[in-house]
Amino acid sequence: MLNYRIHGERNDTLPVLVVLHGLLGSLDNWSTFARSQAEQRCVIAVDLRNHGDSPALTGMTYRDMAQDVVAVLDALAVTECDLMGHSMGGKVAMFLALHHPARVRRLIVVDIAPKAYPPRHQALLQTMVSMPVATLRSRKQADEWLSAVVKHPMERGFLLKNLGRDANGAFYWQCNLAEIVRHYLTISAFPALTLQYAAPTLFVRGGQSDYIATEDMPLLQARFPQAQLITIADAGHLPHVQTPAAFTTAVAEFLA
Repeated sequence: MLNYRIHGERNDTLPVLVVLHGLLGSLDNWSTFARSQAEQRCVIAVDLRNHGDSPALTGMTYRDMAQDVVAVLDALAVTECDLMGHSMGGKVAMFLALHHPARVRRLIVVDIAPKAYPPRHQALLQTMVSMPVATLRSRKQADEWLSAVVKHPMERGFLLKNLGRDANGAFYWQCNLAEIVRHYLTISAFPALTLQYAAPTLFVRGGQSDYIATEDMPLLQARFPQAQLITIADAGHLPHVQTPAAFTTAVAEFLA
């Protein structure tokens, strides 16, 4: 089963919010947000397959990844929850809501649309694959290696959270990088679906990001008839990391 972390109390009075990270992320990406919500709701952060401390598994289809999350809900006896996902995790959340609408009370999708994207991460993935992680002496060296393809220091720091150290002090990639690379085109795409999720849905985009275009709104509303779209002007693709206060306010207002 997937690795998860529960923030706050599990009881009958607090609603449950399940949060899913993006490509090359982990549940740690949600720690600041989850702590800010502890008194209002129980937040369950999940490591998706081949990420963080979750199992290395074959395949990265959205059906597989959504079913993994359903298995966590079943194991924790969560019959209904609010669900939020960023980027790849947003696609997992959309797929789950479309196929299991009774399990999702409200849906939040962060800076992603239900469509195929160009394979814009291929140079990054190739750089990560070619990085001699076992012989690196410091995270600074890894940061310098990534700087050729990732210009923003915050984004590099986000990616370098995937570096772990073994008992001998050698670095290694915690994520199952080989499987992610193998299925990257599947991750970049999204299944062609005619299903609808009719409950309230919030799309949050970064004003400095191009992942959700204004012209995507008909697509969003075709699949999610109650879709709202808000823009956080100062954010890029990581609004929950780059603009945490504005992001938390937007989400809290939607879930109130």
